[in-house]
Amino acid sequence: MNDLFGKLNQIHSAKEGVPRLLKWLETLLLTGFFVVLGAWNRPDDPFYVSGGFPWPVLAPLLVGLRYGFFMALFSALLIIGGLGLHLRQVSGGQSFPVVWAIGIMAVSLLAGEFRDYWQRQLEKLNASNLYRQVRLEEFTRNFYLLKVSHDRLEQQLAGSSNSLRGALRRLYAEIAQTGRDGLNRENAGLMLQLLVRYGQLQIAAIYPVTDHRLGDAPVATVGAFRPVKSSDPLLVHALNERTLVSVQTEYREQMDDLNTDLLAAIPLIDSEDRIIALCLIEAMPFFNFQPKSLRLLAILAGHMADMVQEHQAFPAEASQEWRHFHLQLARAGRDAEQFGLPAALVGLEFHDTRQATTITEHIRKIRRGLDVVVETGDPAVQQVVILMPLTDELGLAGYLQRLNDELRETLGESLHNQLSLPDSVLINDRQQADDWLQRFLRNGTDR
Repeated sequence: MNDLFGKLNQIHSAKEGVPRLLKWLETLLLTGFFVVLGAWNRPDDPFYVSGGFPWPVLAPLLVGLRYGFFMALFSALLIIGGLGLHLRQVSGGQSFPVVWAIGIMAVSLLAGEFRDYWQRQLEKLNASNLYRQVRLEEFTRNFYLLKVSHDRLEQQLAGSSNSLRGALRRLYAEIAQTGRDGLNRENAGLMLQLLVRYGQLQIAAIYPVTDHRLGDAPVATVGAFRPVKSSDPLLVHALNERTLVSVQTEYREQMDDLNTDLLAAIPLIDSEDRIIALCLIEAMPFFNFQPKSLRLLAILAGHMADMVQEHQAFPAEASQEWRHFHLQLARAGRDAEQFGLPAALVGLEFHDTRQATTITEHIRKIRRGLDVVVETGDPAVQQVVILMPLTDELGLAGYLQRLNDELRETLGESLHNQLSLPDSVLINDRQQADDWLQRFLRNGTDR
């Protein structure tokens, strides 16, 4: 707006651009020129009162067209005054030509008003165009600022996704290809690359942890990571607290001497609360060094620890499907406790076991990327349990409604007609999830 006011002042200055002295001088000279011209051409009647065209009227006419109403009035008064003086010097019997004077005055004022009217219209148009020009310049600046900001965000987030669901899907898709016989260089390198992708880590390393002690050498590094001392206060604090620690957390307030080269330490803790490794971060962009990004890395680290420990978490006699289900259920409960991430469980028990296979196949077909579907092998009562991580109450209601609609289209019957005990629960903690699962399976067995 300051630019707009400045440019409007420029327009006003341009309007008053002719110096005042020059304006008066031109008016006087132009008026005097026509009076002198009339005196030279007709000495006895220099104002052309007695007949013919009154040529002196051209003076106020031209002045009015150039400078407006006021200067035209001044020029006309000069001519009328000059006529009056001329009539007093010649024969005193001649009367003053009032009609002639009125005509001169009318032509002069009309010309001046015409000029002033169109000058006001031009000023309005100039002000309107100037306002639009200023707004266009502001819009252009804002557009390019937004474009530059968008380009920078695209560069920083290229090849990655801020979606936690997408990050976990990528995690399970890539790490599932490696062996799951504990932490090794292969899966540690892949895990670190995923953390680099989602946290833009520049210098970091993963150290194994055995019996609450940090390993002597890292199993995976990125960047020029320097060996870390086991007495580093940030490292020690992360091991003692068993949680993510950074120089932004309460650690800075609790430690008087911040003698560390690390920015953050992320423990890889499985669902059984066992620390298997520690990711130490020495450098990362300031844009990513914020609680939201660190929280995402901590969640990913927990899921990584579960994948490494999956075969050790449950007995070998359990099926692969149920081992994976229990592991994901424990992780969902832990994420709900620590990070407040929503998750839901749905239990389906069928009336007619002949329809069980068809419905279960349909449920598996519409399963989302992170959902886990398991079923019991009891031939009498067929039960299906669906674990849906990152699903809140609205997501659960939407899933059940979509399942009901698709079953109606496929089988011609609704979900409630096919099932005797549809049951669901939102997970708040691990113990609640385990209790619900045991109760649901026990009720099916009792029947």
